[in-house]
Amino acid sequence: MRPINLLPREDRGAAAARRRVLLVVAVGFVYVAGLAALTVMWNGKVEAAEDRLADQQARNATLQAEVSALSAADELRLEYQENAALTAEVLSDDVAWGRLLNDFGRLIPERVWLENFVGAAGAGDVAGVVGRITVAGTGFEFADVSAWLRSLDEARFPGVIGSWVTNATEAQGLDGEDTVISFSSTAGLTDAAISNRVQERVPEVSG
Repeated sequence: MRPINLLPREDRGAAAARRRVLLVVAVGFVYVAGLAALTVMWNGKVEAAEDRLADQQARNATLQAEVSALSAADELRLEYQENAALTAEVLSDDVAWGRLLNDFGRLIPERVWLENFVGAAGAGDVAGVVGRITVAGTGFEFADVSAWLRSLDEARFPGVIGSWVTNATEAQGLDGEDTVISFSSTAGLTDAAISNRVQERVPEVSG
């Protein structure tokens, strides 16, 4: 059945206008509410991003401090390496004279005594030679001079090489009666005569 509206036409128009106004108000409310929701959401994202940025900046500051500390350590390490290299260069031909003389004192043949000793470090022009010694001594016979040379050439003196008698002459002994043999000899020094002061003065550093 067709509905019949008994209200006047003017009333019907006013009701329609109110409905349109209510619809516009509702749409506006929904729009504003949507905008408010989006604003809240974006504000939350912005705050979260700012928090992440602050955390990252704090980590960056920590890393920068560590880098600065490592930079100082690198400078110290380079300084140590330079000093160690300089020490090794200076002591590259450092002969252990004390050890060498101590060996001489223990291993000189019984019928030989030394009167003069001159030692000099330096590689010179001979490969494998880091120094040279010159010795003046006395023996009772020429055989004693030979014994001196043999003692130098034995393994008891691993740092001595190429021993040679440059001069040997008979001379009158202190008693004025017996004769003795005065001699001079030279020898080269090898790496075995080098001291270990490099290892003592340059400690090993790990890391």
